[in-house]
Amino acid sequence: LLPTPPARTTAGEVLLDGQDLLAMSPAKLRKVIGKDISMIFQDSLSAFNPVARIGKQISEGARKHQGLSRKAARKHAVALLERVGIPDPDTRVNQYPHEMSGGMRQRAMIAMALASEPKVLLADEPTTALDVTIQAQILDLVRSFTDLALVWVSHDLGVVAGLAERVIVMYAGSVVEEGPVRDIFHDARHPYTRGLLGSVPRIRASERPRLTAIPGLPPVLTDLPKGCPFYDRCPDRIDKCISEKPPLTTFADGRTAACWVTVEGESA
Repeated sequence: LLPTPPARTTAGEVLLDGQDLLAMSPAKLRKVIGKDISMIFQDSLSAFNPVARIGKQISEGARKHQGLSRKAARKHAVALLERVGIPDPDTRVNQYPHEMSGGMRQRAMIAMALASEPKVLLADEPTTALDVTIQAQILDLVRSFTDLALVWVSHDLGVVAGLAERVIVMYAGSVVEEGPVRDIFHDARHPYTRGLLGSVPRIRASERPRLTAIPGLPPVLTDLPKGCPFYDRCPDRIDKCISEKPPLTTFADGRTAACWVTVEGESA
């Protein structure tokens, strides 16, 4: 979605059904984005066009990718609004974004993302600005989508635990750990992951009397250190960490981690 420049791809591939999206022509890529891949943005108010009706924005993708008529696309938009739990969808389809509450707008944005029946749905912290009751409703809605792959970006570990099957933990722009949610939450192999889990509040004070804070600040992404980017904040660091960046290592159980201490411990 970002123009090039200023955005740029330095390495790697983005594969969908075996095809590299980065190698596609702009014309071919436009046929994929919004059809096979859709996105739910964090701020629903800024994601919508403020001067276009909700129904028109939801149906635009269906008309483009599925060739629906205006009448059929409107009917499709009403059905989608009903699917995501918006009351009186026949009326709401004619409203503008500012006429809806935050929770309703987020549901409408999910409806827009589903309009072309995507294979992959990217969700960028879509529940961050919502109160916990609405957040729970949105999560229940998302869990009902069983016919697509969901990539959920979040800082809320509670949401991750209740929603994801696999989790990828990133620090300073790099993956530091990956594996099944249950395994990582019960036996994290990277000190940053352990720090994140340690900072989660517990209901019972007996479980952990105080929150565990991660000291220091993340590094500047334009001036990353030579070694491990988590070195300055890591309680388990060794001399090797400051001079060599640990590779993302795959262990016998299929999990991965980028930590010299973990690698040497596993091989000992």
